Amino acid sequence: MEQTIFWGIWGVLGGIMFLYYMRRVHKIRSFLAGACSGLLALLLVHYAGTWIGYSPALNLLHVLQAGILGVPGVILMVVLHFTI
Repeated sequence: MEQTIFWGIWGVLGGIMFLYYMRRVHKIRSFLAGACSGLLALLLVHYAGTWIGYSPALNLLHVLQAGILGVPGVILMVVLHFTI
């Protein structure tokens, strides 16, 4: 049950981001800016994670989360780590 809820939440968030990017005037540029900033934030948290006590692994799920959701996805990743 928890796994279904987990993937359902990520599916809804991905859909919201898809709709957000589709409403932008420059769709591709907006997506690339969001993806690049999210990946940069993931790398920053990964390499500077010893200061905050959490250094996420650079695996496919985290890269996709940062690439699709951007900086809010990385923030959500860190917040969920400390609340669970």
